Amino acid sequence: MREMVEVRAIVRMEMLDRVVRCLKDCGVPRMTVTRVHALGAGVDHATARLSIEEGEYQEKAMVQFICSGERCEMFDELITGAARTGRSGDGIISVHPVLNVTKIRSGEVGLKALQ
Repeated sequence: MREMVEVRAIVRMEMLDRVVRCLKDCGVPRMTVTRVHALGAGVDHATARLSIEEGEYQEKAMVQFICSGERCEMFDELITGAARTGRSGDGIISVHPVLNVTKIRSGEVGLKALQ
């Protein structure tokens, strides 16, 4: 399995608090949350908005964090359970290989840099 991976999850805004709390409780030491606009197949038409620039979209959140590759399946299941409503547009999770991580303050690299 890969040493380090980045997990990116696009989730409904109303499920964000639940997802972040679960990740913190399971030991994710740091993460980033960004507001995003989902377009296309990821839109729940019941809650979609319309803009001239983007067309139909739904406001969602993207949660990103780096973890050991051995733990990514557990985090995938955790996020899926915390974010699922059963409606169209619940979101998506993707996992990407990470070549290196360096903590700027201390110069630590690899998994130690995530602490």
